[in-house]
Amino acid sequence: MKKLILLIPIVLIMITACNRGGKAPAKQTDEAQPVMVEALALQDLDEYITVSGKLEGITDITMSSEASGRVLQLFKRLGDRVSRGERIGRLDNEVSQIRLQQAESALASAQASFDNAQRNLNYAEESRRRSLISEAEYNNAMSAFTGARAGLEGARAGVEQARSGLSGSFLTAPESGTISNLNVMVGQFVAAGQPVASITDASTLILKTGLGESQIGKIRNGQLVEISYPGLSEKLQGRVRGFGIRPLATGSTYPLEIELSNSRGLLPGMVVSGRILSKRHNDLLYTSITNLSKEFDRDYLFVVGADNKVQKREVKLGEVIGEFVVILSGVEIGERIVTSGSENLEEGSLVEIKN
Repeated sequence: MKKLILLIPIVLIMITACNRGGKAPAKQTDEAQPVMVEALALQDLDEYITVSGKLEGITDITMSSEASGRVLQLFKRLGDRVSRGERIGRLDNEVSQIRLQQAESALASAQASFDNAQRNLNYAEESRRRSLISEAEYNNAMSAFTGARAGLEGARAGVEQARSGLSGSFLTAPESGTISNLNVMVGQFVAAGQPVASITDASTLILKTGLGESQIGKIRNGQLVEISYPGLSEKLQGRVRGFGIRPLATGSTYPLEIELSNSRGLLPGMVVSGRILSKRHNDLLYTSITNLSKEFDRDYLFVVGADNKVQKREVKLGEVIGEFVVILSGVEIGERIVTSGSENLEEGSLVEIKN
């Protein structure tokens, strides 16, 4: 009898513990979940090719010294604008100036000799006509004239060479642009052919990039390109300048060049992105890829009914175009699908439309 009395409290304790540890039945709630929706409709969709790369100036050249010598003067500084043919510096050209003076003196002497030989030849021709001199004397006058003429031509060439040497002692900009790099300073000795400066024209910029074989056939010269840079709120407009018909040696991409006017002060070396309209699709039923829910390789959309309850609808998809995907079946034109707030939705969930 005592054993029975002891067992009863133990059984009661076990029953109570089981009830406390058991899971309470799920409580259904009719609270509406906030969502945003869009009504499906046939719409046009533009397909773009996206590219990116570093900008380069329309002109970007390295300027080298034409002569050897010590830098005496620099007329320009880093960042200065220069025009084609403008001097940015001067080398020690004393020797070149002396050579030019010597060449000019030699030219003056050769000119005098030629003039004298010309007069003698004229006199010899007249005397020969009147039979006043022998044929040998005439030939001597002709030979002297020929030699004087050759000497004059050689002296002229010497002056041009001396002038070129003097000109080479000046550091002269071969193209217009901005001095983007200055490699010399006053007092420094430079050798002929040594790089002394870089000149960049950034008034027009070039974006050099590449495209895959599936994209290059959709490009044509002059095609508009929308350019984006993170530091600019507005888009810039460029055009396809040219493209290669064979891939680069370093890979399977085809070279592409895009040209744009630099109206916003962009600099060479900045990384920009661009998009090129490659195809325009008409009357498509599509939605953003982010609106889809995927389970076991099946794609679903949440469709909001007239009672603001959702249906989890399986859909069949077609071509992916950028960030959008074409819907082939599963939903109808005019139906509303959830575009935001679908994370906790399930079949039959009540929603509140916020847009």
